Amino acid sequence: MWNVVVPLKELDRAKSRLRRGGLDAKAYARAFALDTVAAVRACAGIGELLVVTDDTELRRVLRPLGCHFCAQGSLPGLNAAVRLGRDRLRQLSDDGPCAVLVGDLPALRPGELDDALRAAAETGGQAFVADTAGSGTTLLAAANPVLLNPAFGRDSAALHEKAGAVRLAGEYPSLRLDVDTAAGLESAAAYGLGVHTTRLWRRRPVPR
Repeated sequence: MWNVVVPLKELDRAKSRLRRGGLDAKAYARAFALDTVAAVRACAGIGELLVVTDDTELRRVLRPLGCHFCAQGSLPGLNAAVRLGRDRLRQLSDDGPCAVLVGDLPALRPGELDDALRAAAETGGQAFVADTAGSGTTLLAAANPVLLNPAFGRDSAALHEKAGAVRLAGEYPSLRLDVDTAAGLESAAAYGLGVHTTRLWRRRPVPR
């Protein structure tokens, strides 16, 4: 069983680029998190699911999905949040396989995540899935938590590959569709959004 970390920014600071498209960034960030975590929970091979966030509203809406939580506090940046979550998972469970998933995958299909995790397990080490652009990382997985060495940020795919992680080449379109912009949201909508993001998307202003 895979144990999974999902790090999430506070809603007031998340998805600021969506505002440039006239969208409610806070509402969409909440919906993305709900759809991402719900898809993870629907996977067959998931054990513990830990959300790293300081946001009380996210904790409230995600708690019914059976998540554990820990606060990032003063630790700076995404990689610090991932390492904190990784170490916390080791306290909650054994040293089984561990993965970190970004929290802005509103089109995520459980079956595609299952497929990617199976492929990651076959590598026996650390593996990752790049985003649609090929430069970012949406999933980083390791056969053992001690092997999970996050390098999220600019050009993270190249950094993970340089560190020895295997780039998974499978067809996981929904797992590659992380959303930061209005254009990215349109691409995810074309593939098919989760229920929470769909509600917002249907209410969006449509240009005439």
